[in-house]
Amino acid sequence: MKKKHVIISLIIANLIFVSSMAFAVEFGSNSAKITNRYNPATVGDWSYMQGAGTNWAGRFIYANVVGIEEVSGAQIDLDTFNNVKCLKVNLTMAKQEQDGEEEEDDFITIWMAQDTEGNLWILKIYIFPDNDTFLLGILFKGLIFKSMFMPAVPAIGDSAGITIPEDTYNFCEVVEVDIPITTNYGSYTSCIKTTCFHNSPTDPGDAEVEYYCPDVGEVRASTVENPTDVIDLKESGTATVTRAVVIPLMD
Repeated sequence: MKKKHVIISLIIANLIFVSSMAFAVEFGSNSAKITNRYNPATVGDWSYMQGAGTNWAGRFIYANVVGIEEVSGAQIDLDTFNNVKCLKVNLTMAKQEQDGEEEEDDFITIWMAQDTEGNLWILKIYIFPDNDTFLLGILFKGLIFKSMFMPAVPAIGDSAGITIPEDTYNFCEVVEVDIPITTNYGSYTSCIKTTCFHNSPTDPGDAEVEYYCPDVGEVRASTVENPTDVIDLKESGTATVTRAVVIPLMD
C-alpha cells in the first residue's frame, strides 16, 4: 500500500498529529489565525522548498495559503467538530526534469486550524490525482490519521507531523528539541526534529525526518535511509514580500 506523507513548510509543510488526548480540545472563532511558533501561517503566505542529493535533486515543493474555509465532521477522540474556521493551503510536489519541464507528481490541499491552547491540527486533506479526501479521525478506504500536527510547546515524544495511514506502526513524533540546523540555504537555532516511522511488518517503509524552526516552519525534510537526499526551504514570503531565506527562486 502506498503511503501518503504530507510535507508542510511554513504552515506545513512539506505542511506537520496524540491518538488519546488527556485534555479537551476547543476551537474558537480565531482558529484560522495560526500563531504556532513552529508552523506560523496567514493568508497569502507561500514557500518554496528545493531538493538536493542523488534521488531528490530537481524535486520541489511549493506551498501557498489561499484562504479561509470552514471544515465540519472532523473527530478528535469522541468529539466531532463542525464549522471550524481553517486556513486552506495548496501544496504542489513535483520534479523538474533535465529539459526544464516540470512533471507534477502530487497536488495536495490541507485545511488547518489552531485550538485555544495554541496546538495546530490538520482537519482535512485532499489528494490529487487520487481524488481522496481525508477528515481527521475518520476512517476512509481503511486509512486514518488522528493526531495533532504541531504542539504549542513541542516536547520529545509529542505527536508532530502527519502520516496516512496512522496506526501502531505508522506514526510521527518529536525526537529532538532545541537544536541548531544548517541547510543548503540557511542556518537556524532552537529547532525541533520530528520523525515519521513506518514499521509495519507487512508494509515497512523508510522513516521520514523533518526539522521545524521557530517563526519559520519546516526548513528541511529527509529520510533515515538516505540522509543526503534532502529538500530544504529556499524561499518564503507573504504576498510579494520575501522573507526567511534570501536565495532567489531562479538561479
